[in-house]
Amino acid sequence: MSDSKEGKAERKSAVVPEAILNRQKQAKTKKYIYEVKWMHKAIECNTWVERATLNSMGYSKLVNKKDEQEAAAAGLLSKPLTQPGVEKALKDFGLDAESASHQPLGSLSHGQRVKVVICAACWQNPHIVILDEPTNYLDRDGLGALVQGLDAYKGGVVIISHNSEFTDTVCTQKWIMEKSDVSGAGRLREEGELFCDEEIEEQQGPDEIYDESGNKIDVNKQKNMDPKEMKKAIKELEKKLKDHKKKNNLSEEDAWELQDKLADLMNRLEGTKKAAGGADEPK
Repeated sequence: MSDSKEGKAERKSAVVPEAILNRQKQAKTKKYIYEVKWMHKAIECNTWVERATLNSMGYSKLVNKKDEQEAAAAGLLSKPLTQPGVEKALKDFGLDAESASHQPLGSLSHGQRVKVVICAACWQNPHIVILDEPTNYLDRDGLGALVQGLDAYKGGVVIISHNSEFTDTVCTQKWIMEKSDVSGAGRLREEGELFCDEEIEEQQGPDEIYDESGNKIDVNKQKNMDPKEMKKAIKELEKKLKDHKKKNNLSEEDAWELQDKLADLMNRLEGTKKAAGGADEPK
């Protein structure tokens, strides 16, 4: 009976993160701390916890999710959400300042609304855009501008359209659903090849970005490595961690970061082995 009571008391005192609400960087240590809302506890009980502590508790996914939210917010702030900023963005999509700032959306023409929607879709600098019948209601000038814009766009593009003239101009690969026959069955066929610009593969992106408070957010880049390079990197990380166990020459946060990198490399190497059908990689 006493064991049962002790178990209940222990479970009651256990703390489990329900959500991470905010993030900030400590002035002295330069380490990130996170405001944690604890499960089954009032919001007044929120506390600020260091990243390394949350990771050691096994809640790295919550931490990473908050970091991604902050990074997305930083991307939003790259374009000023002001009247001049919005007018400039809409002007790039063929909408004049008068229509942008002084006309209700409902009073715009169908073609103008299409331009507003496409501008909004591109506001956060997406790496891929999906357009469903984008040519509807566009005049010839607007259609020509859309073709030029998609041609200059460096990300991925997926288009759903019945306008064969448009798709022939901008698409390198097409999936065509032909009309169904008398039995009601359709037929899907593929034309062309998927095109990937080599420049896109080589783009590294920024080394660092900043959130709305001016705090630097490190960008975790994943370098393309062959199995031989992965094995070499794994050995180097294992050596650093082994030295740390002997000499304690790393901070707790740095040690956790190296362990994360090691786990990531080992997973990637295992994935490479499976993709190769279990064949041995070059030594």
